[in-house]
Amino acid sequence: MLRETTSIRTGVLLVCSVLPMCAQEPATPAAANVGGAATVTGSGTPQFVPLWRTTTSLGNSGIFQKGMRLGIGTKAPGAQLDVRALTLIPAFSALGASGPPGSDQNASAGISSKGGNADPDSGLSVGGAGVVGKGGASSSGAGPGGVFTGGSGSGGDGIDASCTGTGCFAGNFTGNVNVTGSITAGKKDFKIDDPLDPANKYLLHASVESSEMKNIYDGTVILDAKGQAVVQLPDWFEAVNGNFRYQLTALGAPSPGLYIAQKISNNRFKIAGGAPGVEVSWQVTGIRQDAYAKADPMVVEQEKNPQERGEYIHPELYGAPEEKSIEWARNPAWRMQVQELRAKQLAQARNAAASASPSASRTENAELGQYPKGLR
Repeated sequence: MLRETTSIRTGVLLVCSVLPMCAQEPATPAAANVGGAATVTGSGTPQFVPLWRTTTSLGNSGIFQKGMRLGIGTKAPGAQLDVRALTLIPAFSALGASGPPGSDQNASAGISSKGGNADPDSGLSVGGAGVVGKGGASSSGAGPGGVFTGGSGSGGDGIDASCTGTGCFAGNFTGNVNVTGSITAGKKDFKIDDPLDPANKYLLHASVESSEMKNIYDGTVILDAKGQAVVQLPDWFEAVNGNFRYQLTALGAPSPGLYIAQKISNNRFKIAGGAPGVEVSWQVTGIRQDAYAKADPMVVEQEKNPQERGEYIHPELYGAPEEKSIEWARNPAWRMQVQELRAKQLAQARNAAASASPSASRTENAELGQYPKGLR
């Protein structure tokens, strides 16, 4: 596959270098004999890039040129290079080069893509996306916009994303998000329009944190003539939870004798010891005991793996340089590229002259901005 991809890429580059000449050639059969060389014959269709059918015969290739656009599998290219599969195979396949054994070199990327820059003089224009993906339609199940699988071995993430600007997100989702594993974060918030000033403010709350997989349930109940009440819980309650803790608070009148008369059993518990007719606020917490929680229990303190040991999620909070960031350790290729870029910038700064081009420094800063904050 690598040899195939490389050959295609080399062929396209070679074709592009002679396209202006090819576009001027007649479409009628032609023959040439220069300096006693073999006669070359062939015919073709206008705007198709020629292909050597034999060592001496030319004909149409599968590459079509319309202006400066190239189409493979289409005569109406909608992009600079438009590739459309004509059989049930991928329209495009790319395979990066592997590091030679014993070289200690990183492998190359299968695809490297960067969106174009917006008009720098306009506050309304937006930079182009590096990649845009859209799944195919289906009556039973549409295709996803993208499928990512990490490489085998430590640190082979399915996808790595970063936000290097201001007011951006490393990931921005419109719609529901489904995760079958766990989610880890420095903090987890909900964010809504502030109900008191929804047009101008946000309201943020932090989620409840615990060292246990804890569920919290609460409600209110009115005590009967005996100062008692039974709280009925959902049918699934004890199947999901265990190790219960209780809290009771009387509302509107003191009830110092309130207590849990019967613990949770058959998805209900009983309150007693209060004054008749008093409203009681109750809260029950339970620790998850469902099948998934048992199969994947929470490990509160975890040893860092050897690659991350000695590194920090936020090194600046512990007086360590940013080179001690875990992201540096997990992405050695980025680390080397950033170090090389910094060395280049430092050399330019030391040797800067009055005639130095300001656009050059802007280019370097733009390149540096492609890396995650922890790698810059």
